[in-house]
This record gives sequence, C-alpha cells and structure tokens, in this order.
Amino acid sequence: MRFTALLLAIFSSGVLAQNGLFQNTTFPQTFDAFLPSNFSDLLALAKFRPGYVPFETLRAVPLDAEHAASFEYSQKLTPPEGFLHTLRTYYFSLALLANGFPSGTPGVPQISFEELNRRLYHTCLLHDLGWTMTPEGRAHPAHAMTFELHGAFMAYEYLHNAAPDLDAHQVGDIVESIVLHTSEWASGMSSAVKTLLTLTANFDIFGYNATVPGPYAQLLNRQTVAEVEKEYPRGSFVNDLKVIFDREFALKPDCLVSHFPGGRDIFFQDMAVGDCGTGCAWR
Repeated sequence: MRFTALLLAIFSSGVLAQNGLFQNTTFPQTFDAFLPSNFSDLLALAKFRPGYVPFETLRAVPLDAEHAASFEYSQKLTPPEGFLHTLRTYYFSLALLANGFPSGTPGVPQISFEELNRRLYHTCLLHDLGWTMTPEGRAHPAHAMTFELHGAFMAYEYLHNAAPDLDAHQVGDIVESIVLHTSEWASGMSSAVKTLLTLTANFDIFGYNATVPGPYAQLLNRQTVAEVEKEYPRGSFVNDLKVIFDREFALKPDCLVSHFPGGRDIFFQDMAVGDCGTGCAWR
C-alpha cells in the first residue's frame, strides 16, 4: 500500500511541476555541476551544515511520470531491502542539497536544481539493479560483471526505452554515476549526481561512523534521517547486503568493492546496524 500511495504522489507531483505550482524555497536555484573527487577538497569547498529539513519538504519536490516508471522498474528488479535503500539515498541527497552542497563556485559550470533532481532520482532508484536475483536480471549479458557495471548496462538500456526525452548527456551522467558510485579518487572531478550518490550510499551502509568522507554528523541532520528511515525502514538491509556482497566477493574477486580500504572484512565490520537517525551500532 505504501508503494501504491507513493506512486500516486509521484504522478501528483508531476502535475504540480507542469502547472508551476511547486515553490522552491528550500534549495538553491543552481549547483556546481562538477566537484572535486577528493573528499577533503570537497568538504573544504562545501558549506555543509546539518540543518533539519522535514521529510514532507523533501517529498514535495516534483517528480514526473518517467521517475514513476523508474520507481516501478527498480522495485521489480532490486531486492526489497535494496529498493528501500535506493529511496533513502535519494532523500538523503535532497537533504544535502538543502544544506550547503556547493553552489555558484566561480568558474564552475552550474546545473539547475530541476535538472539535477531529474537526473538524481533516476540515478538513485536505478543504482543497484546489479543486485537483482530476478530471472530477467540474471539472464542479462552483463550479469557476470561487477554489480555496478551490470546494473549500469541495464539502466542504460532501460532509460533509452522508458525515458526517450533524456539526451546523451543526461543518460551519460546517470549511467556513469551508477558505474562509479563505489569508486573514490585522490584527484580529478566528479559530477554532482555521482558525488551525491556516493555520499548517500556510503552513509546508508555505514551510518554516522562512515570513514569517507568523514564526519557525517556535519552533513546530515539526525531528525531528517530518522524521518526518512521511518518512511523507508532499514529493516534487514544490512543482513541482506552481507548476503549480496558475500556473493559478489565469491563470484567476482576483482569486483569494484574489493578495493574498499581494508578489504572485505573491514567493509562488513563497518556496516551500520539499526536506524542511523536514532542511533545505530556497528557489526
């Protein structure tokens, strides 16, 4: 019932967007389209503050019918707890955008909030298609690849069919962000979409104890996090994730996540157990 209600809300929001009824008083009009991949440099540039943003404010951001289609596709293919994870990453990303995500940096190309949100929702909802255990997903020719690439190929094909209005740059940003969201670099630039997905996927897995990019208590407000988690509970996410990554490490020893600092054991050890908004433990 909750998913049906959310789909109705998505379509309603799309109507509001088309009619120009959404009043954006929470988010800057534009954001830096590209940011330092090095998290220390990113934190030095950003003006993050853990301000409280009600979940109702985040949920009011307009979405459209193509977003609703991505919701349905992700729900069909992504394992249930992983699907809720994708939704949490989207709303955590919006909270970051409302609280000091880099904007208006001189010399840096800007992306409008509306355009960033358009790409961000697709990216978050589709980013873990590679976790699928459905016959459709496991039969895909890319199924033997690291899950990021497997899912990215599926997302690329899906978007060309389901969201034909997206151009090559938009699809490219979405798909590249899915491919790269578990990767970190000491130099270079990443898109705003990739940066948001990396930050929020890390947070949803490792909680406030995450070592990258550092002190999440300075980035995300606990009450906001608690409200998102109430709407989309963590449930057995960590246990399910361990099964997924046990399989990933066993079948693909060279998977991208194998490069996590400290390796497999530290990756599992650092997973957050329980609700991060109300205080989580670690394995």
